[in-house]
Amino acid sequence: MDLRIFDVEHGQCSHIVTDTGRHVLIDAGHNSTTNWRPSTYLPRKGVRQVDKLIISNFDEDHASDLHNLVRAVDIRTLTKNPSVSAYNLRRLKEIGGIGPGIDALADMMATYTGPAGSAVDYGDFKLRCFWNVYPSDFEDENNLSLVSIIESNGIRICFPGDMEVAGWEKLLQRQSFRAAMREVDILIASHHGRLNGCSERLFRETGLFPYFVVISDCGREYATQETQRWYRERCRGIYLNGQRRRVLTTRKDGRIRVQTSPLGAIVDVF
Repeated sequence: MDLRIFDVEHGQCSHIVTDTGRHVLIDAGHNSTTNWRPSTYLPRKGVRQVDKLIISNFDEDHASDLHNLVRAVDIRTLTKNPSVSAYNLRRLKEIGGIGPGIDALADMMATYTGPAGSAVDYGDFKLRCFWNVYPSDFEDENNLSLVSIIESNGIRICFPGDMEVAGWEKLLQRQSFRAAMREVDILIASHHGRLNGCSERLFRETGLFPYFVVISDCGREYATQETQRWYRERCRGIYLNGQRRRVLTTRKDGRIRVQTSPLGAIVDVF
């Protein structure tokens, strides 16, 4: 598996190529400073079909290029919090307003039926998802984030969207969730590293002890940099370019690449 986490400032977009050549996209944020967009990046790489699009959060920074992406590539399947319908999503956005990316997502949710034919062979790529239920559990976008744990060759990476402490604690009531989080090797920091996503109980009650955390953020904003020490103290660390690292950020490190094989994982930044 080849995973690339892109620098989309205070947003999220990651591209996975499985060992069978299938393409998975986690969120569809873009970089407003460099104008990097998945809708132009993928076609330039010769990618005309995304086999699976995973939306981790219903805020614009996770979908800001989706309205362009749906015209640039064929999206075959959509994975998101299944308890939120297109109608629910538009209601959630009534107060703050709906951006073009989330508007495109709502349209997609209302009309999407998925591909016909046999199951897609994702090879060594596996996916487990956890979520809180709308509206019985929560009625806010962040705590309705989709927590996705991807696995390849025994390496497990968690993308939690913008889950906040209350949402983590609700999920902790499920034994299956606690067991899954215990095995996570790489954690993408919730809510771009903001303090309201830092759950002490998540680490204590699951035994979560990843090698490192990735923060997808931009310049000093929303106190994201102030949580680096908190995460650093809860990671094992890896050696990267001669340094022991426990926290990587798209702001400082740029694109982050994780490649897995039967021999383990290779991490690089560029």
